[in-house]
Amino acid sequence: MAMNPMQRRARNSFLTGMLVTLVVMAVVVIALLYRINQLNEDKEKLIALQSKVAVAAQDIRSGDDVTEDLLVMETVQTTVDKNIMLTSADFIEVDDEGNEFALEYISKVDLPKGTIITKDMVAEAENQTTDDQRIQEYNMITLPSQLKNGQYVDIRYKLPNGSDYIVASKKKVLQCTSDAMWIKVSEAEILTIGCAIHESYQTNGSKLYATLYSEAGLQATASTTYTPSNEVWELINKDPNITQETRNDLTSKYNDQEQANARVKIESAILSDPSAVESGIQSEKTALRTAREAFVAELDGTGEIGRVDE
Repeated sequence: MAMNPMQRRARNSFLTGMLVTLVVMAVVVIALLYRINQLNEDKEKLIALQSKVAVAAQDIRSGDDVTEDLLVMETVQTTVDKNIMLTSADFIEVDDEGNEFALEYISKVDLPKGTIITKDMVAEAENQTTDDQRIQEYNMITLPSQLKNGQYVDIRYKLPNGSDYIVASKKKVLQCTSDAMWIKVSEAEILTIGCAIHESYQTNGSKLYATLYSEAGLQATASTTYTPSNEVWELINKDPNITQETRNDLTSKYNDQEQANARVKIESAILSDPSAVESGIQSEKTALRTAREAFVAELDGTGEIGRVDE
């Protein structure tokens, strides 16, 4: 049956509406698919930026030791090259024979808690542990008024004529009190510092003192300029606890003409006064005994000191 004009217009309007609706729906679907695809691509990009990196678990100061227990591994999104990140593998070194050695690092800069640690933020510790190293207490060295545990110092020896020599360089202060500090030293350093202490007792107006590094993590170790006496040098040469490599390095340095001249200047300033040496050693012993008595009193009853029954 033939449709009247009104029915035909109604049908055409309906078909047109359906067609428009389908077109709009198709556009919406295409836009949604495009957006979903874009979101997936963005997600893949973010996943690609994810890395498991070492992050400071607490505040680390410039010059502090950086050990694995001070770091936590966290997954973060970063554009930093993964190859420059500090990882657990960086704390182990393997030699040609397959032997593993632990590596030690110090922080070059202050690292607040949560900082991502990269290899350029740390430096390999220059004073790796060796068989001849000991922790030595010194209470006859003048300390900086604001010295704190964990800081680094040079031990210097100043003569009455103004000459000033570096006896030991960049030593980390493991502990300190008002008049004493504990540092890790090698056998050769023990003998060298001991020589400087003895000579400071003999020389009126001399000063054996420590100076602070202003930015220990960034500053290189200073070269020592003090030359011990011939008697001490003979001990160093014969001491079986000192490696041949260390002995060779010291021989090369002490045979230098400038160092030889320094030794002459030091000896010319020394006043041979046995009573001054005896007085200095007695003061040292008294200070040690007083500090020891205070330490024992603090630990009394803790089981840390006293006779232990077997």
